[in-house]
Amino acid sequence: PRMGPLPGFVLAALRWAVAWAIVGLVVGVLSLARNALPFIEPSANPDGGIAFWVPVMIGAAAAAGLGIGLIYTGLLAVSANWRDSLEGDDWKTRLGPYVLCGAAAGLVAGFLVGGLTGGFFFAVLGGCTAAALTWLDLRKGLDEPRPQSVTRR
Repeated sequence: PRMGPLPGFVLAALRWAVAWAIVGLVVGVLSLARNALPFIEPSANPDGGIAFWVPVMIGAAAAAGLGIGLIYTGLLAVSANWRDSLEGDDWKTRLGPYVLCGAAAGLVAGFLVGGLTGGFFFAVLGGCTAAALTWLDLRKGLDEPRPQSVTRR
């Protein structure tokens, strides 16, 4: 038996952690390639111990994704009535509130770790993550039809 809204809440945050872990993997591998390949940087030392940055980047990105994902799902829970009251079924109406919540979650987390610059940086990343994950849900057909809470004229 389901225990309420918590499983969906945690599942959405875990999806953010996985998405950010993938980005961390890519950044870690690119960082490794940039520092280890002699034709990219002539002064690189192949025995410099830089391979540990790949798992560090994966872990750090996954932790950041989990934290921002938890803030994001909290904002989604708070804004549920507002999102349901929006009229229209175009892509802007369906995607916009999710991107806005993702950007707000990134802004909050970024302010905590990096001040104003970090806030704006993570707001962009949060909005892009929300857009990508919501777009994947819409494309796969996982988004159920929204209940019509506003009568149409």
